[in-house]
Amino acid sequence: MYTSNKKSDTLSNDDKPLVPIVIQAESRRALRGFPASVRQDLGYALYQLQRGQTPPDRKPVRTVGPGVYELREQDAEKWYRVLYVREGGTIHVLHCFEKRSNAIEQKDIETARTRLKRVLEAKREEKRIAKQALRRR
Repeated sequence: MYTSNKKSDTLSNDDKPLVPIVIQAESRRALRGFPASVRQDLGYALYQLQRGQTPPDRKPVRTVGPGVYELREQDAEKWYRVLYVREGGTIHVLHCFEKRSNAIEQKDIETARTRLKRVLEAKREEKRIAKQALRRR
């Protein structure tokens, strides 16, 4: 699905550095467990995000938190999701999972919320430390 969007493929941001991606906790293992074609499409969608483009099939997931989006892909049997947030110049992949129904299960929402909370707390701590360092100068 993501690899067939010719409009976004022609947008050029070649001179800008790629935005870093941090994959949280068990998400990397879950992503590696997805079928190869699904991994390829979701990987390309993440690459589009790194380049500042908007993947064609992304949707906000407000139940997890503000600024959280899902990338969606499917095969004949299942739907695959990658939940992410862009925070402080970094894309944080919060949770990757399979689903078989329309709704995101509560356990997946809670997992993503917990990981989002950790990301936001780490950013607050970084700011606090930077502020203290400035005061010492």
